[in-house]
Amino acid sequence: MLADFPVLYVDLIVRRTIVSCIALAVVAIVVGFAVGQPLAGVGALLGLGAATVNHRVFQVSTVRYSKEDGHMDRRPYFGTVAARLGGITVVAFALLFLVRPMGFGMVGGLVAFQLLLMANALGALWRYQRLQLAGLGPAAGGQAAGGQAPLAQAELPGNPGPGEVEADG
Repeated sequence: MLADFPVLYVDLIVRRTIVSCIALAVVAIVVGFAVGQPLAGVGALLGLGAATVNHRVFQVSTVRYSKEDGHMDRRPYFGTVAARLGGITVVAFALLFLVRPMGFGMVGGLVAFQLLLMANALGALWRYQRLQLAGLGPAAGGQAAGGQAPLAQAELPGNPGPGEVEADG
């Protein structure tokens, strides 16, 4: 049922996650200063930033190591993923030992990014499934039920058309 999940939804998920990360980073810095732990807020900013950069590099390397037939050259792909995650882990642990509030903030920022990404993905999948069950989403053949054309960009969840307001946030 989700095999024809539009790629445009993935872009929407990533954009919403990045906007959420920016907002959360600002909140973390303000709260950090308000409670007397400014380094924790800076650490959260570092964690959110590192996770966002890692996710973007993950997307680019997935395309880079994908072959025309859809398979991946896994050996260099695995190496780059392991190196990135290892580097982020080393930085987080170093901060935990050297500057404890900043280290905890960074770990919190890394966790927060994953939670935001999963929440945005779940929301998009849920909206897509509702549209599909209502007969408004694209069917397996690329056509919507009833012979309609596939969804346009403005019909995607989170992209209301001209003069429309999205009802469910």
